Amino acid sequence: MINKTIIITGVHHTPAIELINHLRQDTHFSWKIFYLTHKFSSDNHLDDPVFKKKDIQIINIPSGKLDRISLFNTIKGIPLTLFSFFRSFYLIRQIKPNLVVSFGGYVSVPVIIASRVNQIKSIIHEQTLTISLTTKICSLFVNKIALSFDTKNNLPPSKTIVTGNLVRQQLYQTNRSTFNPLQKQIKKYPLIYITGGNQGSAIINQHLINSLSKLTNFTIIHQTGKNKNIIQNYHHSRYYQTEYISSQDIGWIFKHANLIIGRAGANTCFEIFTFNQKAILIPLPFSQQNEQQLNANWLQNKSPNNIIIINQDQLTSTKLVNSILRLSKVNNQVNFKPSSAIHPFFKLFYEMV
Repeated sequence: MINKTIIITGVHHTPAIELINHLRQDTHFSWKIFYLTHKFSSDNHLDDPVFKKKDIQIINIPSGKLDRISLFNTIKGIPLTLFSFFRSFYLIRQIKPNLVVSFGGYVSVPVIIASRVNQIKSIIHEQTLTISLTTKICSLFVNKIALSFDTKNNLPPSKTIVTGNLVRQQLYQTNRSTFNPLQKQIKKYPLIYITGGNQGSAIINQHLINSLSKLTNFTIIHQTGKNKNIIQNYHHSRYYQTEYISSQDIGWIFKHANLIIGRAGANTCFEIFTFNQKAILIPLPFSQQNEQQLNANWLQNKSPNNIIIINQDQLTSTKLVNSILRLSKVNNQVNFKPSSAIHPFFKLFYEMV
């Protein structure tokens, strides 16, 4: 096998994990992987087992932020950004990667600029419908820009290609799960999966608490985030809560869920669309550039019969229950057959190597 080296950077870890998994299955190249990122104390992704293997080295690179709301924060972060650039420049000189791939976030800007100065080819992948300031800056320096959605927004046409998002392959692994004992139960009591993302959602959690007594005809798996053990006096024998859903369980849950309730992040919306799932989306109201609302609108336009959007300021327990009952009556066929064709992002990736 041919030895290759890659630097991955950015803070959108879910597609990065999927790329790493793909590189490990590569039968033509043997990859040495370096991950340059800024690890936050609240970040659960970097605890994923995929980062624990010996073929990957994680290097923490704190960076300043171009804050469009606070000029003071931007100015305060300039020394840190300069430090990150020179640190990235030095690392790239030492590592000598064949390719740099960015998955967004301001930490990736100095890495991408340093790779251009060192004449190393690079790709940036934009997850969301809105084009981030990071992508706009990096578009001046990268060789290729991969988009999850067809929203080019004045990016350089010669560099830009719509590849779609990288869907977690764990979603196709549906046979082995700690929830397998529920298989018989969910035939009579359909499964609802509720999630507020890795950190959970206190608002969604609270409205669910107030709704449980009216949802006794369902099986409920509730990913609470760190607010576990929040349910005390409830009347529901088929309610299961967990702080975090493991990669072993997520495929089984996605395949067997009658309905998914959660936020409207880009990964969530793209996965729901890919598998033709039904969902109630509660967009995070203060997301960057209102991106979660736009993600939800996109998904509802794609699957109007399968998607209900409830704005957070209009969320009530009654509205949540009524939406669940309405969608539970909609018949749809969940699609869990993976495509045999190479993903457009990986096709672009190997053209660059």
